[in-house]
Amino acid sequence: MKKFYSFIAVTLLLFVFASCATIFTGSSQNVSIKSTPEKANITIKTMGGIEVFSGVTPIIAPLSKKHDYLVSVKLDGYKESTVQITQELQGWFWGNLFCGGIVGMIIDYSSGAMWNLEPQAIQISLVTAYNNGNETQTYAVCRALDNEGQLRMLVMPLIKAPAQVALK
Repeated sequence: MKKFYSFIAVTLLLFVFASCATIFTGSSQNVSIKSTPEKANITIKTMGGIEVFSGVTPIIAPLSKKHDYLVSVKLDGYKESTVQITQELQGWFWGNLFCGGIVGMIIDYSSGAMWNLEPQAIQISLVTAYNNGNETQTYAVCRALDNEGQLRMLVMPLIKAPAQVALK
């Protein structure tokens, strides 16, 4: 009878620890997205082009671990910036070799829990000055801290003075 109870206890432990990654980390992950300046619009799409999230920075986006993503950050007067979020295999998945076996691996794979999304925190500094095509332009960049300690930039294009204007 003692062997029977031991067998039941071991079987229950195997079921409890089956699909380790699903149990310990879940099938979704929060990704923090911040921008300088703040209040930029973000759109998150799967690599297949399906939009799954949109909002305004700073924000925390709950994302399924089943996909790689492309984050687009836009703000009027600034160049659009993009960041890729990729899947990386996490350690809890390998716990199935000891406890969950093939069933645990299948559950972790199908739920997406076997992955971590990287980066987990995104900080984007938007750029105001950029050129389209092959144009060249020189810019003066002024940087200063505002009253709240935030770094602010002012980018000004430098324009050549006409030849007939005499500078004194």
